[in-house]
Amino acid sequence: MFKANENSMFVPTKTISIKPEAQIDYNPSNQNNIRWLIPQHIGFFDPRQTQLKYKLTMSGRGYAKPDSRAGCHSLLRDLRIMDGTGTTELESIQDYNVLTAQWWGYTQNESIAHKRDLFEARSANQNVDNQLLYGTPPVWTGGAAVATTSRTAKTIEVTQPIYSGILGGDRVFPVVATQGLRVQMVLDNLNRSLQNPSTEGIVDASITTDTSFNDFETKTPVLGATGGTANARNEKTAPADTFTVAIKKPSDSANGRGVNNNALPFNNNPYDIGDMLYIAKADRSNETELGVITAFGVDGDNDLNITYNPNRADGIAIGVGGTPTDYVAASRIYIKQNDRVNGLITTNTSPAAVTASVATKISYSIQDIEMLMLQVQPPPQYIQGMMKQVSSDKGLSMDFRTWTLYRFNLSTTNGLTNQLIPAVQTRAYSILSIPLGITEQNNINKDSFKGLTDGCQNYQYVYGGSLIPDRPINLVRYTQTPERTDALHIVELEKSLVNAGYGVRNLLRVPNRFLLGRAFSKYGQVMNLAPQDLSLRVEYEGASQEKLYEHFVQSLRRVNISSKGVMVM
Repeated sequence: MFKANENSMFVPTKTISIKPEAQIDYNPSNQNNIRWLIPQHIGFFDPRQTQLKYKLTMSGRGYAKPDSRAGCHSLLRDLRIMDGTGTTELESIQDYNVLTAQWWGYTQNESIAHKRDLFEARSANQNVDNQLLYGTPPVWTGGAAVATTSRTAKTIEVTQPIYSGILGGDRVFPVVATQGLRVQMVLDNLNRSLQNPSTEGIVDASITTDTSFNDFETKTPVLGATGGTANARNEKTAPADTFTVAIKKPSDSANGRGVNNNALPFNNNPYDIGDMLYIAKADRSNETELGVITAFGVDGDNDLNITYNPNRADGIAIGVGGTPTDYVAASRIYIKQNDRVNGLITTNTSPAAVTASVATKISYSIQDIEMLMLQVQPPPQYIQGMMKQVSSDKGLSMDFRTWTLYRFNLSTTNGLTNQLIPAVQTRAYSILSIPLGITEQNNINKDSFKGLTDGCQNYQYVYGGSLIPDRPINLVRYTQTPERTDALHIVELEKSLVNAGYGVRNLLRVPNRFLLGRAFSKYGQVMNLAPQDLSLRVEYEGASQEKLYEHFVQSLRRVNISSKGVMVM
């Protein structure tokens, strides 16, 4: 491939825009497959300048946003690149977002992090008053101020690189030789790629099955069986009837959870207009719908006061199975994240705006997406020589770095585990192994991309009969409280990242960005993994959950273009 140098003649360049085959708004539900055709007539492009540019708008209740470990890259699950005929796969990176989330944090300093905030929707800031993706919420936190509307989502412009050997490499790529390129990008589901900034006061699906117990406590009773008036019994008499319930602050709650309107970073209120509010007794029994939130304010003690419209027929008091029920102070109160993700159809709420708000689902929209490429025009003699190679039997060979994913479901919780990694790369650089929690996958309330320490004692790779390194890497310090780091593990991790081409600039908070790694060679050399088996041994003690291990192997891949066609070696 052509590579300009200081002795080369001037090389003309031009930035061009490539639109996807379907110029529509993309989302993770029913328009999640983005296809591109990079035409042959472009000739040559510089991958270092390739970028995606689009507008991103979040929607739904709460203020879920792309996982800050990878910013907007968390939205992209798979990347596949084929030749222009669509018959030969040149590059395929599965779980692109998981891979990016692992090395992103290690490669950034303050300047790079700020740039990613501006261009790649990293949005690590949790302060609701200063958000990249959402406007300032309505004021409810004092005096007569009452909030009756949700915060507004912003439409931001994203400009992101593509972390690919072909579309993000360091050498000019001759798309003329491959008869163009076909690129497919598949968006991940929103439960995995998005993250809810706060989990306080929120359960997944049911309080009886959610082990996180993130509920709040009521400050005031909610009565259904007693009380002399309909209002006192929480009995709905007209469609638009509303009631109120106050929430304890953390200092007044037995579980230490609650809403404090003076708390940072976001006034500690995780709820939104349109959320369905649920209530249960102190022992988490008798779960029932309380109603749809219509307003936020404060009571006389400046505690959060929630106004709601019951989803019940007129003349019916709150209760379970048609039986009026009393919920005393210190009952459990919460919303369900599944309601935000799936939306709810209500029949007894009013007005229509309330019905519409509770039916809204969390999602996002990608609009006006385009791929920006830097077209390059090499010297004519270079083009002639290259096309002569392409038309010969020997052909033109091009090398690029790429990643291959191998998954392993680790059902064994404790003890010495062994994972076979069926890697057959003949020119391998490094391996990165990420232990992902099974329960954290596809859960917007969890950090789906975070590697779990969870009782890791030590690890060691095995190639053939050889142990690499020759002694186990100790990980016990990562299981201590608070978590600490181990020097040898950091050394091994840094070598694996550097050998994969990533400049390590940040080794802070390693336990929060936990992964295992091994460099197969030194000084940018490669290693042949094909002759013998590769495996990973990890010893666990006191672990609490099953894990999905994702092993990413980086290698040098060769594409040969000749009179016989396009071949990948």
